[in-house]
Amino acid sequence: MSPGRIETVPCAVVASHPHPRRPGAGSDAPTAGPSRRSVLRGGVGLGAATVGGILLGSCSSEADTRSADNLSSHALLAAFPQTLPHIPAGVPFRLPYLISDDDGVPLTTIDGAVTFTVSRDGHELGTVRVEPHSDGVPRAYLPVGFTFPEPGRYDLTATYDGAPMSSTVEVVEPARVGPPVVGQKLPPVDSPTTERTLEVDPLCSRLKGPCPLHSVNLRDAVGLGKPIVVVIATPAYCSSDVCAPLLELVLEQTAGRDDLVVTHQEVYKNPKGQRDLSDAQLAPVPDAYRLRFEPVLYVTDRTGTIVARADITVDRGELSELLALAV
Repeated sequence: MSPGRIETVPCAVVASHPHPRRPGAGSDAPTAGPSRRSVLRGGVGLGAATVGGILLGSCSSEADTRSADNLSSHALLAAFPQTLPHIPAGVPFRLPYLISDDDGVPLTTIDGAVTFTVSRDGHELGTVRVEPHSDGVPRAYLPVGFTFPEPGRYDLTATYDGAPMSSTVEVVEPARVGPPVVGQKLPPVDSPTTERTLEVDPLCSRLKGPCPLHSVNLRDAVGLGKPIVVVIATPAYCSSDVCAPLLELVLEQTAGRDDLVVTHQEVYKNPKGQRDLSDAQLAPVPDAYRLRFEPVLYVTDRTGTIVARADITVDRGELSELLALAV
């Protein structure tokens, strides 16, 4: 992996555009084919399905339990990186899953809660009942929260509509996970603001108008004694349909709140001059946080300790629950 580059989110199955979205038709916007982060593993090259102009990648991994003899069953689709050190041992962690239909396409709705069983080496460690979420996001998902006790391989199994589903995940030492995790202090990084852009252009790629979340330097915010909310996303240059909704939902639910410090950080420093986004330099915060995927949401308490991290997809209801932790 090249330092300072956003990589593909392997086996993260989300509704994707075949090409990065552009804020306009200008010649300086990236127009190359799918970047490394928009070509989902098992997607474009391994039988992606295109429905209504939306590219949907399907993973051919241990997260997919369908076989040649059982093509009509549902399958778990992991909406998080699976080839990066991603899941820390001993730390409460959230794993968003989608469920595919008979054709391998992620469901837009999931009917009712799904119970996951977590096992290791055939020994059951616990069960987690997960309510589906889909309010304000393109695909229904199941955020599985669990604390894996030690590094190693774990099996998650569940049943939906009578179909057994399974996923195998790799858990690592927290030090191997790049981005900060729950329980750690939010790193105080100098971030671009309207007064000091640090050469980040655009400062914000929001598609629906001006964004008011760029007035405070993140380094200064950490010392203000207020809970902090950080959303790292690039709506105009995101290859998936989850970047713009996350920013909009954060704006919706934090508007007028003076008890929080809320900031939005772009992913790329200057994507407009790049033909391929994989060559674009990262903006200061995602670079310092060693992020290799997006979007990401951080929520801290008033001491600056991370109380929640949510990757890839967050709906309106779950966001409300996460913001309630900011005390």
